[in-house]
Amino acid sequence: MLQYFKESTFRANEVFLRAIKLLKSHYFSVAGLCFLLFITNNLSSFLAMYLNDSIDSWLKILLLFIFLVLFFSLQLILIRRALNLVYHREGMSVLSYIPTAKHFLSFMVGLLIAIFISVLVACVMYVLCFPLLYIGVSMETVMYEVHPLVTAIISMLIILRTMFFPFFILDKDFRVFKAYRFSIALTKGNFFRLFLVLLIVSSAFLLQLGAEYMGYNILARIFSIINSFVIIPSVSLVLAVVYTDMIKEYQGEDDPQLLKNII
Repeated sequence: MLQYFKESTFRANEVFLRAIKLLKSHYFSVAGLCFLLFITNNLSSFLAMYLNDSIDSWLKILLLFIFLVLFFSLQLILIRRALNLVYHREGMSVLSYIPTAKHFLSFMVGLLIAIFISVLVACVMYVLCFPLLYIGVSMETVMYEVHPLVTAIISMLIILRTMFFPFFILDKDFRVFKAYRFSIALTKGNFFRLFLVLLIVSSAFLLQLGAEYMGYNILARIFSIINSFVIIPSVSLVLAVVYTDMIKEYQGEDDPQLLKNII
């Protein structure tokens, strides 16, 4: 067990260092896309706040649609850019990064499925936590402590198993359900490794929260800068490196079944 932990930790560190190396060589292209995502998100919030009562409803719907398409298209462009960097594909045209209608619709359907699963998990956890009321646990404890904690843990497990579906859509041109099946099959047996990778990626943010909680404002600002300019731009590259590594190691079925790979 200790040897497995050491090997998993080493591989997680190796993945992060490879992603940082790629980021150093292509920082402005990756960070630029992250900046565009930031601008798009904040501009949509700004317009929603200040144009709320001054424009017609149909125009609000149109602006919402435009910003949603732009935001999620930028996310897909960022993933494709990360994949091209990991595969060392150079000289790609700008138009080749723009997602096709098929890829965009598959991605959006995948997001809707993820939202549905999240709502379903929250509802199921409420039902499973309900018997705690009969053994003396207060309603407030169940609603604000037990249920959020259990739901968060289950949701994290689901996210770790399904988060590579956009990569399969863009890289393999899979439909959304096939992409989900392959993501679940690919991550089978790699949960601890994925957890360590995400823990390393989120370490600066966790340290920032810890420093803010302890009142070390200067230290918190330093971690915030690291998180903003290094960690966030590296996330897509880290996931792309993990994805390509697991693809190379994958020895499962060409068309994996969902139920066989859940556990």
